Amino acid sequence: MHDLAKFPEEMAPLIQSLEAMRQEYLSKKIKANRVALTVGVIGLCGVIALIASRVSIFPLFIVAGFIAIIVSMVRHLMLNSTRTQYLTRFKFELFTQVTKRIAPEIDYQPHTSRSKEDLKATGLISSRIDRFSGQDYFSGKFGETQMGFSEVHAERRETTTDSKGRSRTRWVTVFRGIFFSADFHKHFQGEVLIEPDFAESTFGWLGRKVQGLSGDLVRLENPVFEQAYKVRATDQVEARYLLTPTMQERLLELQNTWGSKTMISLKAGWIHILIPSPGDWFECDPEIAAADLRQMQTFADQLLRLLDVIDTLDLNTRLWTKS
Repeated sequence: MHDLAKFPEEMAPLIQSLEAMRQEYLSKKIKANRVALTVGVIGLCGVIALIASRVSIFPLFIVAGFIAIIVSMVRHLMLNSTRTQYLTRFKFELFTQVTKRIAPEIDYQPHTSRSKEDLKATGLISSRIDRFSGQDYFSGKFGETQMGFSEVHAERRETTTDSKGRSRTRWVTVFRGIFFSADFHKHFQGEVLIEPDFAESTFGWLGRKVQGLSGDLVRLENPVFEQAYKVRATDQVEARYLLTPTMQERLLELQNTWGSKTMISLKAGWIHILIPSPGDWFECDPEIAAADLRQMQTFADQLLRLLDVIDTLDLNTRLWTKS
């Protein structure tokens, strides 16, 4: 936890300016709701008139749907610009100040993210990626460790055709969550992939035997780690040098914190961690007063929780001359 109790007072001019923007948004929202209600009532009167004229039910559905679309478009056009401007400014001006308070050497870019190429380069994503988005990119130095992370959402397009030749396209999530990378504290040259071991945890001895058919599989001494993770590497000796008994315990602690689907790779001197998460991080809400400490504290807590990955893995302890 990071104490931000005095932060609203220290940032009072900015917060007051943001609150003025928020009040403008709320005022426009009231007007938009009134316009939408008026359009809806007029539309309802039209539907009632159609019912009175005893037309068939099908046109009524068309009219009702058309009215709903119009109402939605009216609200969107009246509110979207003001809402977006407020949220953008809140993040760029206020959340960046919270970030500097917690970690002065870290830069926060709300509308930027890690790239699709960086995600693929981890070696943890084998699927094709057809659509990619992200936000909330933090980068810089925390303690002695260079690091960077952001939210990302990678998707694959799948098209199927039924027996009548009709095509259907859907988007399948390849990965959604936090993509975290940090400079590892040991020198190494090869590649190590540390992925959830669903086969061994589900099928036990049989799962282990099936995995053993892979020539790059690394066996380690910790039975709990072996059951939790499947490790593959380009160099078995180097993998054991990196995954010491202490590091295995730390990676198990990481999994206990972030869940069993967490994936890790060691590549080109860096550690990459994929933390699945269905929800959005680092958000603010125009319905909440700009001076409300809770959303600033939530942002701070989320940031600190991710920065704690550095401490969990003890990456600030520089080993074997790496500096």
